Amino acid sequence: MKVSLALAFLLPSLAAAAPAVEQASLRFFEQSDGPILPVARRIYTTRFDATRTRRLGVEVMGTYAAPDSGATVPFTCSLKKPDGSVATAERPMEFEFFAGKTETRSANLLWGVADDRDWQPGAYEVECIAADQPVAKATFEVALNPPEVADGDIRVKNLRIFPVVDQLPPIDARKYTDMLPADVTTRIGVELEFSHAPLGHAAKLPVDCWFFWPDGQTSPPLVLSYEPQPTWAGGYSAGAMGYETSGSWTKGTYTVSCSIQGQPVGVERFEIE
Repeated sequence: MKVSLALAFLLPSLAAAAPAVEQASLRFFEQSDGPILPVARRIYTTRFDATRTRRLGVEVMGTYAAPDSGATVPFTCSLKKPDGSVATAERPMEFEFFAGKTETRSANLLWGVADDRDWQPGAYEVECIAADQPVAKATFEVALNPPEVADGDIRVKNLRIFPVVDQLPPIDARKYTDMLPADVTTRIGVELEFSHAPLGHAAKLPVDCWFFWPDGQTSPPLVLSYEPQPTWAGGYSAGAMGYETSGSWTKGTYTVSCSIQGQPVGVERFEIE
């Protein structure tokens, strides 16, 4: 997976207040709004889907000479869009120097779009500065990928994880999460959200999902079926996999990957703790 490395700069103007960042790089990941994913669960990339991407996570990794005391420096980040316009970060970004350490990772969800909107396809550039001095710069691309099902322009908009006790709960009762406790979790639900205009006819779309365990094992396929009615403008399909009793899930990071007709359409990670 290609990752753009940012340019490295010295920050002489910060020397009096904090150590200088000797080298810095930017990495990008996507997630829904909420707590920032831990490093182990971030899927770094420089290519994003215009329909599925909700919020853009930006991670700054910098190295520096080990300071005697800690300090925090605010970064100002901007996003240059395909149309040439520039947007300032919607949320703050700070870089923390740790006493006796030589490396720091900082991240935040700096930009996003509303649920009923898509990202503009094209090339983007992110630049972060501190005290008017450049720190790091990198680019990524947003593409309007072909629909998962050409007939009806059906696209997968989101993949979500939720706990299941006995039967699948209705949509409004599902508690989406990426962190599940090992001592009480039995079954784990997978939900796909689909986006499309009304098809004008009924349809049936099979979906296969696989769980990948922390040790690399792969589950049998979880077979779902999306069956939109003629007037539906989007919809959902869900299923669950797991055990009858709690305590059977191994602690660690899991990956769920779903495919339609052999074509990957969504990936999500969750943690059993």
